[in-house]
Amino acid sequence: MELISDFKALVSSIEPKPAHVSAAKTAHEKVREQLQSDEESKQAHKDTFLSGSYARSTAINDINDVDVICLLDINHAITPPEVVLAWMEGILSRYYSERQRQGRSVGVQAANNVWLDIVPSTPISADSGPIYIPDREAHEWVSTHPKGQIAAAVNQNKATNGYYVQAVKLMKFWRDRLPRESSRPKSYILETLVYRTIGYPTSHARAVVNVLEGIERTYGAFRKTNTVPTIQDPGYSSVNVAKRWSSSEFDEFMTEVQTAAPTARQALDATDEATSRRLWRRLFGNDLGQ
Repeated sequence: MELISDFKALVSSIEPKPAHVSAAKTAHEKVREQLQSDEESKQAHKDTFLSGSYARSTAINDINDVDVICLLDINHAITPPEVVLAWMEGILSRYYSERQRQGRSVGVQAANNVWLDIVPSTPISADSGPIYIPDREAHEWVSTHPKGQIAAAVNQNKATNGYYVQAVKLMKFWRDRLPRESSRPKSYILETLVYRTIGYPTSHARAVVNVLEGIERTYGAFRKTNTVPTIQDPGYSSVNVAKRWSSSEFDEFMTEVQTAAPTARQALDATDEATSRRLWRRLFGNDLGQ
């Protein structure tokens, strides 16, 4: 059964709280203004914009971090990533006492426990198109397209009558309940898997079944082959979002999918409400139907 009201209530319960959304908005607006007006950074500043699950409206529960892309007028061919990250950290140190230089960003602790990840970047060509961002570990710049990712999510959500974003939230909630951290894929990998498999559902329950069965059907053959399939970024097809997903982690995740997919199908096909809810709760816990 589809248990429409149960799933609607579950989605509502895992939405970020209004206070968290407000705090995140205040924090990212402040750092964006600082980067635009700072005497040092404003010389190279072109734009700032949001990225990540917060920007794509796919975050659940607490908003753990907010990604801010800072578009700069720099020549990536002669400027090492680590130099730009160090420069960005120096600027942010004037405004934030707690900060951390990371592989592709500088993280800072803003007010109300909001963590901001500031990602320096430079356009590949047009300011609205793909960008280069640092990869400090690899000592190189890598290409990505955050605005393309947002546009792909918006378009997919429209095509599925709003089920795409809510299905991503449900699948993140399911993933977070998996017993081993190694079986839980990074959020954007999971979002991309939902994007690739959701089809055109008519309910939350059918969306979950489509995704789980679609993942198993599309990627199940790669299980236990010591190979991770290429999974193209919906916003920038030349990027493989699974390139850092280890084969052991992929296998663990796919084992969970192999178990979950038939359970979801049985729950959907069940004609008795109590039986259906009991099966769905194997995936989503007692939060479903409360």
